[in-house]
Amino acid sequence: MPRVIRLAAAQMGATHRTDSRAKTMDRMLHLLDEASSQGAQVVLYPEIAFTTFFPRYIIHDKDELESWFEHGDVTTNPNTKPLFDRAKELHIDISVGFAEATDDGQHFNTCIYYSSHSGSILSKYRKVHLPGTFEPFDDPDAVQQLEKRYFKPGDLGFTAFRVPGLEKDEPSAGRGQPIFGMMICNDRRWAEAWRVLGLQGVEVVLCGFNTAGWAPHLWGSSPDQDPKEAEETALFHHKLVMQAHSYTNATFSISAARCGYDDGIFSLIGGSCIVDPEGKILVESKTIEDELIVADCDLDLCKQGKEKTFAFGKHRRVEHYKRITEQAGVIEPPMLGEVPDGPSQSSANGTSAQTVNGVKRKTIRILLCNPNSTKFMTDNCVEMVKPTLPPDVEVVGFTAPRPAPTAIEGSFDNVMSAAAAMRAIMPIASDFDAFLVACYSDHALIRMLREEFKQPVIGIMEASLFAARTLGGRFGIISTSARSKVMLEDSVRHYGFDAFCAGVGHCNMGVLDLESRGPDEVTKVMCDVGKELVAKGADVLTLGCAGMTMLKPAVEKAVGDSVTVIDGVLAGVHHLVGVMRMGGKTAKAGMYNSSEAGRVAREQKWY
Repeated sequence: MPRVIRLAAAQMGATHRTDSRAKTMDRMLHLLDEASSQGAQVVLYPEIAFTTFFPRYIIHDKDELESWFEHGDVTTNPNTKPLFDRAKELHIDISVGFAEATDDGQHFNTCIYYSSHSGSILSKYRKVHLPGTFEPFDDPDAVQQLEKRYFKPGDLGFTAFRVPGLEKDEPSAGRGQPIFGMMICNDRRWAEAWRVLGLQGVEVVLCGFNTAGWAPHLWGSSPDQDPKEAEETALFHHKLVMQAHSYTNATFSISAARCGYDDGIFSLIGGSCIVDPEGKILVESKTIEDELIVADCDLDLCKQGKEKTFAFGKHRRVEHYKRITEQAGVIEPPMLGEVPDGPSQSSANGTSAQTVNGVKRKTIRILLCNPNSTKFMTDNCVEMVKPTLPPDVEVVGFTAPRPAPTAIEGSFDNVMSAAAAMRAIMPIASDFDAFLVACYSDHALIRMLREEFKQPVIGIMEASLFAARTLGGRFGIISTSARSKVMLEDSVRHYGFDAFCAGVGHCNMGVLDLESRGPDEVTKVMCDVGKELVAKGADVLTLGCAGMTMLKPAVEKAVGDSVTVIDGVLAGVHHLVGVMRMGGKTAKAGMYNSSEAGRVAREQKWY
C-alpha cells in the first residue's frame, strides 16, 4: 500500500518591522485554515516566522532585542499559542521557525515540529550554519546579516525523528512511521547537513528560510550587479540545493520562504517548493506574497534511491571522508616541489607516499582499532602516539560503530564489539599495512583480523607484555575493575607470561569512569595501585586499559625513575612498525588460515 501524505509549505510575504504580532499571527492562521481546506496533514512555516527578520538591524536596546525572541514554551506562550491551538483543532502538524530565548539566557535560531496527534513538540532543531557577521558592514547602505551577533550556533545537531498519525492505517511491518528531519535556511547549502539526515533514513526534510535577493556585501558579489539579476541567481541557488540534495539523499523536501520587500526596501526571494526524491519540483510558489502550496507525497518513492542508487551501506567509503569532519577551513595541497606537512599525500597510482629528506618513501599506515564505540578513547590514543611517530608512519584511528558497546568489561562485550568492529573494518582493510587492537585484553578481534588478512596484527596487551619482558624482570598490570583483574590474570597465563608477573592490581572503577570521574581522583587511584605493584616486586608496570593512555606521565612520576611504565598503544604501534620494516606478515599455513571459503560455500557472508 502506498504511503501517501499531503504536505504543504506556508509561504509568507513581507513582514515589516512595524507589523504587530497579532497581524502576523492572523496571516499564519489564515494559511493554516487554507491548508485544512485542502486536506494538508503537515504545514511548514518559514524561518523566524512570528516577526520580521530582525537580524538585519543593529539593536542596542536590550529590552527591544528580547522582544523579538520567544521565551518559554512556544505552544503555551500567549504570543504564539493561537497557532498551536488551531493546529490541534484542525488535526494538522506544523513546523515553524522562531527566535528562541532559553531559560538560561542563550539565544538560538530555532524551529520545532509540533504533532497535533500527540499535542506536543516531537523535535526541536537549532540552526547550525549561521551566515553573515557579528559586526555590521561599514557601508551604511549594505544589507546586514547579523545572525552571528544575535544567535549561538545550534547545539542539537541534525536529528531525524519519527512522526505518528500521518498514515491512515498503521505502518506496515518493517516500515515504521515516516521519518522527518529539519534544517533552517543556510543549512540547506551544506551537503553535510543533508547527509547526516540521509544516514538516518530521512524521508521528508523541512526547511524554512529568509534569503536576501540582493546582498552583495554578504555574498562578495559586485555592488553594481543588477538587483533583479541578483534575485534570479539567489533563486537558482535555492532550487539547486533543494533539488540536488533531495536527490542525493533520496528524500522529499519542503521549503517555505519569508519573501517580498520587508519595510519596502529589503528584498527576500520566494521559491517555496516541494521536491521529490528524484530531485524534481512537484509544486512551487508563483508569488512573493502569502501563498500556500500543497503536494501529495508517496514516501515509498524514497525506496528506489535509498536501496539502489544510493545504497549507503553498500557503497559509502567512510575511510576516505575523514577530512570532512576533522577540517573546517580549506587546506590547499602543497606547491610542486614543496615538502608536504602533516598527513601523507597520495600519488597518482593510489600508493601512499611521503617525502623524507628529499626521498620518496612508502608510508606505513596502521589502523588503530578501538573495538568499543567511545570515540574519545580512540582520539586520545592517536593524539598520544603522534609525537613518537617516524615521518613515514601514519596511525589512523577507528572507532567501532554502534551497536558495539561503549566499554568492554566482560566476555559478552568482547564478542559483540568484535563483531561490530570486524564488519566495519572489512571494507577498508586493504588501505592499511597493519592493525593494532586498542583493547587491553586477549580480544577476539585480534584473531579475527589475523585469520582474514596477511597484514600484521597485535593487541595492546600482548604488545605491552612483550615490551615488559624486554625491559624488566617482573611486571605488574594496573587494571580497571575487580573483574578485569581476573580476566587479565587469565590472559597473562594464556600468553605464557605468568611466571614473570608480579601481580595485577585494580582501580575499582569501570572503563568509562576513567573519563567521567575527576582526573585527580583517577590519577591518585592509579598511582596508588602502581606503588602497590612495585612493592610486590614489579620493576615494569603496564597500563591495563586504552583509556589510561594519557595518564602515563603521572604514574611514571609516582613510581620513580627506576621503574618503567609501558603504555600498550605506544608499544603496539612501534612493535608493528618494527615487524613491517623486517617484512613480516601473518602466516597462513595453520592457525590463521582464513575460513572465508567455507563461509562462501555456506552462503554466509557476515559483512
